[in-house]
Amino acid sequence: MALVSIVVPVYNVEKYLKRCVDSIMLQTLQDIEIILVDDGSTDSSGKLCDELVKLDRRIRVIHKENGGLSSARNAGMWIARGKYIGFVDSDDTILNTMYEELANLIQQYQCDFVMCDYERILADGSKHIKSLEIDSGFYDKQKIVEQIYPDLIMGRNLDYGPLLSVWHCLYNLEFLKKNNVSFDEEVRWSEDNIFSAFVGYYARSFYYLKNKGLYQYYQNPGTITTSYRKDAWKVYCTMNEHLTEFFEKVAEYNFDKQLKLHIIYYACNCIAMESKRETKESIRKIKKILSDYRLKKAFQLKGLPDVSLKLKVQLLLMKYRCATVLYKVMK
Repeated sequence: MALVSIVVPVYNVEKYLKRCVDSIMLQTLQDIEIILVDDGSTDSSGKLCDELVKLDRRIRVIHKENGGLSSARNAGMWIARGKYIGFVDSDDTILNTMYEELANLIQQYQCDFVMCDYERILADGSKHIKSLEIDSGFYDKQKIVEQIYPDLIMGRNLDYGPLLSVWHCLYNLEFLKKNNVSFDEEVRWSEDNIFSAFVGYYARSFYYLKNKGLYQYYQNPGTITTSYRKDAWKVYCTMNEHLTEFFEKVAEYNFDKQLKLHIIYYACNCIAMESKRETKESIRKIKKILSDYRLKKAFQLKGLPDVSLKLKVQLLLMKYRCATVLYKVMK
């Protein structure tokens, strides 16, 4: 049994896949298994997965029908043999010490998960490390409630979004199974938002390794993060509904404000996406988003979050449903 299972969901990434897998095979931690989940790729990614198996006995491959990123990650998680599990997106890379450093910490502190920072690499090659505005070190349950719960679902600063992410973490697999934490297969984008919210809620302890960008996140052209998504608003509403269904019943902490900020945040994203398209349909879609009852309810919050002046103007235009002006401002 491997110490660490690393799940790599694969879909039409023939250009980036070998770069990703090479970075995993070069890990200083040798006791790993690499699970490549081909999610019904229509390019040569599936064939490339089969070729990579021949290079390293630690690699396993699953070929499945396309079900989305959540489905692919779950498929890998169900067959994982490691005590700990991590997830790497197939167009990203990791530094060669990442899993050795994280595995040492999760074993030393006997916590439910560990998290490092990540380095964002833009299309022009520029790089910068993304750190959270929390202290480095060990967090017990009390500290999690005091410092993580207030930003668990949505950060108070809408410029940055939810607090936790999936791909720069290492999890105790038994902890995930015990709490039935998996990826929501009805949510095809930003799926780690729900997963991370449940992880943060159930965790008894974790360790944050700050200022070490061991994961390299590439903002590649044509990937999910940079592509137009036709049904994005519908997917994000589903995500918010699923979060609300669970967290509004939580007795020990009030997540109501975060749930409202969450739907506002994703409305901002969808409107920004539509504003980049110069079509009459875009204004119609923006009007539809602004008239959604969930967003109207969210804007009943007293006062706007502490955000930049530009975002405050955007939020006011959204609140008063000024679709045409909003479209022109955000173009």
